[in-house]
Amino acid sequence: MKTDSVHLTVTKDVAAANQEQWLAYATELATETWKEDGCISYDFVRSKDNPERFVIVEEWASQAHLDAHAASLHFQKLVPLMDAISTTIELDVSTKALSKSREPTSDRTKRNGRVLILYDTSTGSTEDMAVLIAEGVQLLDRMDVRIRVVPGEPTSWEDPTKQRDVRFPFATFSDVYWADAVAAGTPTNLGCISYRMKKFWDDFSQQGGWSTTDGKIGTAFTSQGGHGGGGELACMAMQTVLLNFGFSIFGITDYVGFLDTMHYGSAIAKKPRNEMDQMKCRRQGLRLAEFVAYYINGRDEAHPMFTKEWETKRWGFPGIPPKRADSDEICERTAVPHVSLQKKPCFEELLKKKKALIFTKMEDYVHDSTPAMAAWVLTKLMEFGWEGVVTDDSSCIESKEELCKYDMVVFLNNSGQIFQENEALLEHIQKGKSVVGVHAAVASFLNGKDASGATIMEPTSDIFENIFGSHFQNHPPVQTGLVTMEQDGRKNKLAPWLASIPSKFTHTDEFFNFTKNVSDIPDVNVIAWVDESTYEGGLMGDKHPIAWYRDMGEKNARIFYSGLGHFSHFYNGTGPNEVSIILEAGLRYCCGY
Repeated sequence: MKTDSVHLTVTKDVAAANQEQWLAYATELATETWKEDGCISYDFVRSKDNPERFVIVEEWASQAHLDAHAASLHFQKLVPLMDAISTTIELDVSTKALSKSREPTSDRTKRNGRVLILYDTSTGSTEDMAVLIAEGVQLLDRMDVRIRVVPGEPTSWEDPTKQRDVRFPFATFSDVYWADAVAAGTPTNLGCISYRMKKFWDDFSQQGGWSTTDGKIGTAFTSQGGHGGGGELACMAMQTVLLNFGFSIFGITDYVGFLDTMHYGSAIAKKPRNEMDQMKCRRQGLRLAEFVAYYINGRDEAHPMFTKEWETKRWGFPGIPPKRADSDEICERTAVPHVSLQKKPCFEELLKKKKALIFTKMEDYVHDSTPAMAAWVLTKLMEFGWEGVVTDDSSCIESKEELCKYDMVVFLNNSGQIFQENEALLEHIQKGKSVVGVHAAVASFLNGKDASGATIMEPTSDIFENIFGSHFQNHPPVQTGLVTMEQDGRKNKLAPWLASIPSKFTHTDEFFNFTKNVSDIPDVNVIAWVDESTYEGGLMGDKHPIAWYRDMGEKNARIFYSGLGHFSHFYNGTGPNEVSIILEAGLRYCCGY
């Protein structure tokens, strides 16, 4: 069975004073590396645009050969010496060809999509478009974006005595290997692509890139001197280049306005100054993200027809806004994050909104933060395409007929005897429907009252302990402690949505002690821990879980709990955002991602 080769690219900055010594080390390393088994190519080059930048490019027959190289005596000797007098700007390892068999769906859906916005510019116009397209990509969740400019000498449009004035790093071939998709942007040059853009792809081909990008997704965009200046020709020429490299190209049927579309890619006259031009770019980015999510990551809920359906429903078939459509409504359509949560790409599922019950009843201690928390949860669910109902009416939980109307129940900061226990909530879970608990939710059904929270109490009902795995016991006064995030992705399905949180962060909150340590329960997955050595009053020991999830029952109902979030500022945008990021991850999981 053939093993795909491995491509390694390392970008280094070396100060002029250290370059002679660094080059001596690099030459010695190259000489020894060429002797190694499995080394297909090894070279280092100086950037033409930055005299202090060097790029090391390696190709190995397999990952095992690369690992052996890293363990070699000359590597262990020379690389630390080189690193000591240089700065690593980027390091990328990628297989040059996709595996012949598709990744398992579980693996593909867990990782983020990767989009490269690659552009050339002389006047800054295409650069502005690149930024807008990146914004459009990020309207879909779980997308990583790189913006890169093609390297090269100044053109006749630019001052040859000055370095090129660009906002983003120069592209390397590792950027192309990294990406699932490329949006390639070029100035329109006599109805074709720019010299620098063509040279980048020529060089990529000559240095082993051709036939390594099959299966990636591509799209094109351009800035032209004026309307009718050859922009669509330039987009088609750019697409022809990508087709030669095995990219899959897609058309765009959207109209962002009555006369504004981008079938072949966004073609803008000069800079994208007006709202329609900006919307074209963002919509193209969103479409690219959807194609990556659906075809590369296997995310059925990201099928492009879901967002197309909004247009046909709002404007009528085929989804073109009328001449007198409200401009604010049109602009808002491409200015808010797009999240679709239906499981299958069919309109019947799309039109049937899922529904969440946000339950806020408090019979004992009343948290001042509950209104802000409820408003935040409701807003977030609406962004997901769900309908939310905020209530403290116990009959919604006690009545099977009422509870069956909801696909998820969110318990927020509850206290006291909040409902009469019966089988309704357990039947909800048996149907595979979700339950979320936030902060004081597990402090319901206690055998006493203490507004300070210091008294150790026992639950009068085991229903929440059965669902969430544990129950509130007590809490010390508000303090600052250290929270650690679970880093093992195999134990944390929520990791893609938590990537923006540091692995450790200080946090001021009520840190609950619980009746049981859920880390000892096999089907519970802890995503955040609090370090008891950093505050007073912890009773859980070395492993003190503070947020977790589990799948429950034969139909794998999704259960999530976070003990963080005592204060309103976690939800109204005036405080740190770790609590809301963790809660959003739990909501996403329980919504069916």
